[in-house]
Amino acid sequence: MIFYLLIFVLGAVILYFAISNYLKNQPEKFNDMFGKVLGVVLGVVGFFLLIRGSIPVGIALAAGAVLSWQGSLWSYLRSRAGVQDSPASLNSQMTREQALEILELSGNPTEQEIKEAHHRLMMKMHPDQGGSGYFAAQLNQAKDILLNK
Repeated sequence: MIFYLLIFVLGAVILYFAISNYLKNQPEKFNDMFGKVLGVVLGVVGFFLLIRGSIPVGIALAAGAVLSWQGSLWSYLRSRAGVQDSPASLNSQMTREQALEILELSGNPTEQEIKEAHHRLMMKMHPDQGGSGYFAAQLNQAKDILLNK
């Protein structure tokens, strides 16, 4: 019993340092990482419950694992809680240089390049993919500025 407790504590300490180091380097990706970690944990627990014979609970945890992994669980829970990702600062006017930086472009990009960059980044940052509504709104605003809409 003490062996399992030591393994658990060691794993928790390693996980803590891994998450804190990750947050220092890439804080904007925390939601995605947390969703994937929780998905793995729910999946493992669900698998063990299925093996032990708790089929309904195991299936529910497996479904939660899949939804957490793809990010829709968090989008759903945030919407049910009434949390909005877009702060009021989004209404401030963005400059052309800021829009180019947000879309990872430079110079005078063509309309096609702007749309491709917007689409590529939106596939990563859309709230349905586990991204932030704030960043998705920033991408939309940057595209509109560069396309003069």
